[in-house]
Amino acid sequence: MKKSWKIIAALAALVLTAVSCGVVSFTGRKQILLFSDSEIASLSDQSYSEFMSTATISSDATATRSLKKVGARMSAALESYMKTHNQSNTLRGLSWEFQLVKSSEVNAFCMPNGKIVFYEGILNYADTPDYIAVVMGHEMAHAIAKHGNERMSQESVMNLLGNVASEAIGAKKGAAAQSLFNLGFGIGSQVGVLLPYSRKHEYEADRIGVYIMKLAGYDINAAPEFWRKMLNGKTGSKNDFLSTHPSDEKRIEALQEVINSMPAL
Repeated sequence: MKKSWKIIAALAALVLTAVSCGVVSFTGRKQILLFSDSEIASLSDQSYSEFMSTATISSDATATRSLKKVGARMSAALESYMKTHNQSNTLRGLSWEFQLVKSSEVNAFCMPNGKIVFYEGILNYADTPDYIAVVMGHEMAHAIAKHGNERMSQESVMNLLGNVASEAIGAKKGAAAQSLFNLGFGIGSQVGVLLPYSRKHEYEADRIGVYIMKLAGYDINAAPEFWRKMLNGKTGSKNDFLSTHPSDEKRIEALQEVINSMPAL
């Protein structure tokens, strides 16, 4: 039993050391990236196509123009900055596209390939160019920080270790012990390894998003204002944005700290 755990621990250390090869732009955080940019882009293209095949493009021409104008301005500023700082490789696999779809849901998302979708409902909160820029920057940040790749990589590593550990213990304790361990490992890995990154990714996307806003010339003080507006305007199940982008006072405070200590870009 102890020998099995030593093997698992050694394997974990080896895998994590070998694949900790990514560095997040703007924050410098190291990350695990197991998949190539082309693999991520291909998977994203497929998912995006499937989504858009069932979605209805918004007929609100004014809102669509505003959204695309903000997206174009922010992506151009980001690309210019990356080129100037010899970091254009960070944008590999990204093909920016900005869509507004017809839905009362308060939501927005970005595929890892740079395809960004706003639902009409979120424009009830993001009702100025600066507020649109807050959401846009946050979603763009998830893409350039390769959070999708990192998340998939974490899952892959945990699945690998889970299978190895399961087989090692199952060989000695039988099917019942193996099933119990599988359950325990699933809970342990989620609480101890994977879930904390979810909040870390959100905070990191907030921070990078503010940087992109500044590069594009938007009012970065709109960021904490927008999240406070979202927090105070919860409308139950319709506000799906807050279920995937948790907002609270600590997060708003963290955003304010980023703004107060904003470096020259």
